[in-house]
Amino acid sequence: MKFQSRAVPGTNARTPRPTSARAARQRRQSAPESLGDIAYAGTRLRIESLALPPGSAVNEAALAAELGLGLAPVRSALRRLAWENFVVILPRRGTLVAELDAADLQEIFELRVELEGLAARLAAERVGDEERASLTGLVERTRGALASGDHKALIGLDRELHSAIAEAAGNTLLAAQLDWLYGHVLRLWSAALDRVSALGPSVAEHETVVDAIVRGDGAEAHARMQEHVRRFQAAFLESEHARDRSE
Repeated sequence: MKFQSRAVPGTNARTPRPTSARAARQRRQSAPESLGDIAYAGTRLRIESLALPPGSAVNEAALAAELGLGLAPVRSALRRLAWENFVVILPRRGTLVAELDAADLQEIFELRVELEGLAARLAAERVGDEERASLTGLVERTRGALASGDHKALIGLDRELHSAIAEAAGNTLLAAQLDWLYGHVLRLWSAALDRVSALGPSVAEHETVVDAIVRGDGAEAHARMQEHVRRFQAAFLESEHARDRSE
């Protein structure tokens, strides 16, 4: 089998050949949303925000009514979410939202610290002027949310910033993996935000990561991002230990 490495005339290294797997992924991303996509996004949002709490049973009919959809797209979405470990489908018991298991969380953090660091390094090496401006603007908005004490906005901006860095990295597979991992991290944010007090340092860490990306310093961006992810892990685990001690 021969790999097609010849560039297509009029394209650059970040533009895939039309028949490549990367081009297929990009076409799927830009295609209109199907009912299954809408059901997936709505259900995942409810899981991430804990509107559907860990361990709870998913009532398919009630969820379909809430989303304004039929049962078929909801069931398709649940199968996709099961593959991504957001829900568990058990014979004769139905669908349950996955628990926040300690062993699972450890694996998520191990993956995330490496992949987020890689994304930051690639972003620093590939970032364009428009992306630099977008990242800088996100940092400014995050400062404002912190100053106003809007914790809900901070969660949204954290996701937006990490997604922007993943997109700037220019690797669609990496961005997809990080989106999946971040969905699980959002459940941690939602579960522990009232106990994790180190929001100021988190915003400051975002600033150092973005500064390194804007300057094109891949090694610095990689190191600062890994420190940021590890500190969040430590803060979350400490909040869990404190809760256990108080119970």
